[in-house]
Amino acid sequence: MQKTIQSHALIYKKFGDPREVLELETIQIPAEPSKGECLVQWLASPINPLDINRVQGNYALKTKPPVIGGSEGVGKVIKAGSGSRFKVGDHVTIFSAETPFWTENGIVDDKDLVQLDNRIPLDLAATLMINPPTAWIMLQKYVKLEKGDYVIQNSANSGVGRSVIELCKAFGYKSINIVRSRPNIEALKTDLWRIGADHVFTEEEFKQTSKEFLKSIKSRPKLALNGVGGKSALQISSVLERGGTCVTYGGMSKKAHEFTTSALVFNDIQVRGVAVGMWARREENLDEWNYCVEQVQKFAVEGKLTSIPMEKVSLADHKKAIQKSMEGKSIKQLFIINSSATSRL
Repeated sequence: MQKTIQSHALIYKKFGDPREVLELETIQIPAEPSKGECLVQWLASPINPLDINRVQGNYALKTKPPVIGGSEGVGKVIKAGSGSRFKVGDHVTIFSAETPFWTENGIVDDKDLVQLDNRIPLDLAATLMINPPTAWIMLQKYVKLEKGDYVIQNSANSGVGRSVIELCKAFGYKSINIVRSRPNIEALKTDLWRIGADHVFTEEEFKQTSKEFLKSIKSRPKLALNGVGGKSALQISSVLERGGTCVTYGGMSKKAHEFTTSALVFNDIQVRGVAVGMWARREENLDEWNYCVEQVQKFAVEGKLTSIPMEKVSLADHKKAIQKSMEGKSIKQLFIINSSATSRL
């Protein structure tokens, strides 16, 4: 009889409200990995908007329940099967269509694992495979940017937005960052300037001052990055230089993305969209994706990419964490799945 070990896992057995359908259960997994497999102890995993959409059944790629939740995270190899390319102690993550991160332990095929540099702090490693690569792809693939060129973005305080700021600084680009007004707006602006933002405006401030501001810089932005939609998309796309490009990666406002006729017809802007998972899995992008992951890890080790603010919670507190994530009024929630991760956070 095959030996098994117990593992607590956050599972949904049907699509629905994550606050209702996600349940913490005890599952049995093999205690020994087979050839070309690893037994991974999962350490930390965030709650992303993608996770909420998946549980609700609203994501483009659906996996039939029952499903262990999660879309990215970091783990440690505790046993490696024969022929595995990993060794005990290696930090790893999963990059495949199936991403069962919200569990204490799991058996994972080598081909689905990506090695992470053990020097990367665990909170950053847990959030390294979606937001930083999305920012990297948008900054590198759609417009040829030179040092000193301007990039404008909304949702600048989001995970992707913060990665855009830090990568712009690393690449020598100038970032114009738009955020929603809020009670602690000055503290937020200071935080974004601290990580490398060149200019930070609220939506209202940019609406009032954009004409004068655009006259004060050497050239209009070549690239706009849109994670919000609605009139916010209109605001950043309408200030692009002629022939500029607006890349959409999200729709946090849940409103249709707006673009002016003038920007499309007379300014000849290009409108593109990207989903990092789909982009990375195209065969023609494989080499570039591997290079992207290599570069993102390099920047993380060098301190040029840093972790976003997160509240650390246990799987047992998942209902509160999911509630906060869905309300959107709190910082990102990070599941600490195994206590051994605490000393590295």
